[in-house]
Amino acid sequence: MKEGCKLEDKVEKSLANYDLTVKRRYRHRGGWLLETTQGPKLLREYEQIRGHFAFENKIKEILVLRGFERVDKALKNNADEYVTELESGEKYVIYQWFSGEECDLRAKPDLALAGENLARLHQTLEGVCVLEEEGESLPAAVPLLERVQKHTRELKRIHTYMKKKKQRTEFEIQAIGCFERFYEKAVEASACLENCNYYCKIMEDGGRYCHGDYNYHNLIRQANRLATVGFEKAGKGIPLLDLTYLMRKSLEKNGWDRKKGMTILESYAKKADLAKDEQEFIYIMLLFPEKYWKLLNGYFNHKKSWFSEQSLQKLRSLGEMEQCREQFLKNYENGGSFL
Repeated sequence: MKEGCKLEDKVEKSLANYDLTVKRRYRHRGGWLLETTQGPKLLREYEQIRGHFAFENKIKEILVLRGFERVDKALKNNADEYVTELESGEKYVIYQWFSGEECDLRAKPDLALAGENLARLHQTLEGVCVLEEEGESLPAAVPLLERVQKHTRELKRIHTYMKKKKQRTEFEIQAIGCFERFYEKAVEASACLENCNYYCKIMEDGGRYCHGDYNYHNLIRQANRLATVGFEKAGKGIPLLDLTYLMRKSLEKNGWDRKKGMTILESYAKKADLAKDEQEFIYIMLLFPEKYWKLLNGYFNHKKSWFSEQSLQKLRSLGEMEQCREQFLKNYENGGSFL
């Protein structure tokens, strides 16, 4: 109880440094959601975000200046500073926030908005150069090829481990049964990525700025527009990973329904043309059996003799959906283009 009171006191002291009239507050996303007369705000402890805060803040300042305004930018306090430090040493930051629901990956209007919004975000970040501050460590360009190759080797190693077991769980039996089908696609994706012009060019350039965690949790729907939040992983990387990440999440939730997946892709392409090598990259990332690798990796990194019924069900569902996934990918394979 005393700890709760202490925290309440710190929240009150931090709020005293802002010209905000707070009507109500409650816990949200690791901080406090504030309902104020100036609209919703989010209060977070600086300790949770300090490593990336200065860079993230610069990115959002640039986005706002360039017209991409609906982002969770930090607000300055009465001392014209972004970080409020209390006498006790704790530091707090208040962000602009948005009322509304998370983007619904099963609703086509939301998927269309998400695709268009991402294209605008990438276009707004084109040509941006943000210098690192002293002591700040920024995310480097994603070593994607190495990661895909590593995951492919891990699939082989885990399969070998399971095959050697004399007594196998139902999860292991199911995983072994569909291994060849998924492993073949992992090997193909790895080989294709190594020769993908889009990927090679991006890596030669040292990466380009992107969101880094573009998913429905970080997209807040208000009427016919979206607010984009959660820039903690923003940095130099591969912009189209934002797109393929969103597409994969949506496709998995919708049983690899072609119309749902193409809604995102076509909406993105309306705002930002997708060249053939860019579409090839999208195909490669969707070809790699990410969900299968995650399930096997989770199994291998925990007690091998134990598995959850939920993991087994996910594996079974994955096998059932594989034909739908293959059918979706054939749209590209038959003509070398999704669009």
